Amino acid sequence: MNPVIQDVIRNSESRYLNEEEKRQVLAFTNSLAQRFKISSLVEQKEDAVVKAVIDQMKRMYPNFDRYHPQAWERAYRDIQLVLRYTVQAMVWNDLMMHEEKVLIWLGTILASFGFTPKFVRDTYILLKEEVSKNIPADGYALLEPFLQKTIEVMGSIPEPAVALV
Repeated sequence: MNPVIQDVIRNSESRYLNEEEKRQVLAFTNSLAQRFKISSLVEQKEDAVVKAVIDQMKRMYPNFDRYHPQAWERAYRDIQLVLRYTVQAMVWNDLMMHEEKVLIWLGTILASFGFTPKFVRDTYILLKEEVSKNIPADGYALLEPFLQKTIEVMGSIPEPAVALV
């Protein structure tokens, strides 16, 4: 849930909302319809976006599937999962949500399999680029901070002793 709204709920227990709290709640709820619209649009474009990322990654890292069984199928699944959590975080306007729910967990797994920070960063930079090509500018503006957070968190995994990408 949106952390501002959570704070308003928590801090207003047993009293009426003050004007500032009402303004904060309305600011969030008034943008919710647009956020849901963007969510639906990303859902419609998801397969094309993720496939485009995978196709570009295959050109950039042609040996990737030699190191990992079902490499590209799993990469598709991981990118799809991250995109879905990114969109969900955008809907709730909670920048920490997807970091806490998926990015740290997935980053740890990828690091344990010998993925390099560059490989992971490249993946999510491409995801950001593909989303920007497929979503109108106003919707992309809502998604961009969440996509950027994804790049920052996922691209900061530790460098492996032996790179397997």
